[in-house]
Amino acid sequence: MPSEKSQSPGTPPLQDGLIDPASLDAAATPRRKRRTRNRPDPADELRDWEEAAERRAYARPYPPGVMLEAAGMDEEHWTAPHNDPRLWTLQLADAFGTRSQAVIATFMRQLEALCGPDHWDEEAKQWRLDEKLFSAAIGIVNSVKPRNEMEAALAAQMVAIHLLTMKASAMALRYECDTRTAATAAKLARAFTEQLEALKRLRQRGRTAKQSINVRKELHQHIHYHRGEGESDGQPHERGASPADERPSLPSPQPGGEPVPLPRDDGQEAVQAPRRR
Repeated sequence: MPSEKSQSPGTPPLQDGLIDPASLDAAATPRRKRRTRNRPDPADELRDWEEAAERRAYARPYPPGVMLEAAGMDEEHWTAPHNDPRLWTLQLADAFGTRSQAVIATFMRQLEALCGPDHWDEEAKQWRLDEKLFSAAIGIVNSVKPRNEMEAALAAQMVAIHLLTMKASAMALRYECDTRTAATAAKLARAFTEQLEALKRLRQRGRTAKQSINVRKELHQHIHYHRGEGESDGQPHERGASPADERPSLPSPQPGGEPVPLPRDDGQEAVQAPRRR
């Protein structure tokens, strides 16, 4: 057994060459201070861009978040992120495109299932959900701006596909030889694109259904220039005012002055009668 002189300062007494767990004091162990890297000041062009970016950020609608309270037995209570529950309910109703409390609760439970549990809460003695991920999922649905429950359902599915795509992509990058996971990530990415196209078609169909057909009745007035004033229902159009009367007549080879030569039968033979059999 090593002597006490060979022990380093602060090391608990040895028992048969092993450290006595009862003599350990975890609280007395100093924690290593996290080292931070030196960061330069932002570039001047970022400072010039900052004001416009801030205006754009505050012009966007405020998405409804969520706060979770431990309820025991690994259950969570959904609460508003502010002290106005009625306003929070209106935010959720707008995010899910509905006025039904049942629809809101259904979508909340479905999004909750995508978010954990991911960590152990020692104080509450239970597994807790990822509160930030839950709020982000609601925010993504809100960004789609669904106009009804059908569009909200498609938006919730897009959240699920997005989370699966990112997890599969991270695993495929970590294990480069796992080609099956990489192929799955590619299929999920295509599915997300197809969902976007489906949402676009759904909204175009809704706009087409709201289009109206306007039928207009148009009246057309016909003017006869060959009639006189008394024969044109009082219309002030004389025969002499007709552009057709002002045209010169066609030249005629006949001395009588026929405007248009008429067909003659001179020199034409008579048509023979049909034969009878």
